[in-house]
Amino acid sequence: MEPSIERAIEKIASDKTHGAAQLAGMGLDLMARACATATATAGAADEALAGIARLARRLDGLRPSMAAPGNWALIFLAELRERLKSAPGGNMEAAGRELTEALKARLSSHAGRMADAARPMLAGAGAILTLSDSSSVEEVIKTAAPAACTIFAAESRPLLEGRRLIEHLRESGRDARCVTDAGVGLIMREADVLLLGADTICRDAAIVNKTGSLPAALAARRFGKPCAAVADTFKISGRVSSGDVVLERGPGGEVWPEAPEICENTVFETVPADLITCFITEKGILAHHLIRGEAKRWRRIWESSGEFDSGGAEESL
Repeated sequence: MEPSIERAIEKIASDKTHGAAQLAGMGLDLMARACATATATAGAADEALAGIARLARRLDGLRPSMAAPGNWALIFLAELRERLKSAPGGNMEAAGRELTEALKARLSSHAGRMADAARPMLAGAGAILTLSDSSSVEEVIKTAAPAACTIFAAESRPLLEGRRLIEHLRESGRDARCVTDAGVGLIMREADVLLLGADTICRDAAIVNKTGSLPAALAARRFGKPCAAVADTFKISGRVSSGDVVLERGPGGEVWPEAPEICENTVFETVPADLITCFITEKGILAHHLIRGEAKRWRRIWESSGEFDSGGAEESL
């Protein structure tokens, strides 16, 4: 792989600032760059396409707690294959550039569609609790939450990305306030709804999100408040369940620089499906059985692509 592409892959792998949707967009840019590089260096179209497929597989495994980068790379690869099949000898660089532009436009449209779906649910909310820094949740709050609604966001230690969300919301004129991670139960007593982002929606309809999500969801259940997961359907995995998803970890020094060896720093955790009231997606508000149906669809797409070996029978969804 060309050195600049390798550096870009490493950047995505180590990125702790951007969410899954943003990293998926970076992955699409990388697929376009790889198409240009393949055009310049490969001697045959089949060899070049095989290199693009290898990159798609790498993007799929790069962030194991995030389904979106792999799913978007897979759709890019499938559509690239179709274009080259219908126009043998076509310009791979141009095709890659056009595909990336089209898919990124589609990705960008999802936030607005999720906000439209969320509007009826949030219409009467006086206070919303969230955590971490999800671009999807941010857009839903900015667009669909009532103007007078107070937004509480947990700071999300150890990197405090919740503060970044607070800053963005306040810059947009929202009444946004920061609470400690330990204070989510107290705030959930007063809030009307909990909005959680999701880095992955598992095939059993559990979600993977920043640590702190599970205590917040448990508090929502305790106080009888809805807990909605905000994520487009490209974050759904047809291959992993809550029991086998890999939860990314960070260095202990992020928690306690002077004593990193005694610190646990698991970045993501799972929230079981029974704690999620509904899923706010670009296809509307989806119930659990529809999410499981989407997971089956994604599994079929991966299997038909030839990029994924199911490795034998699995339990039904």
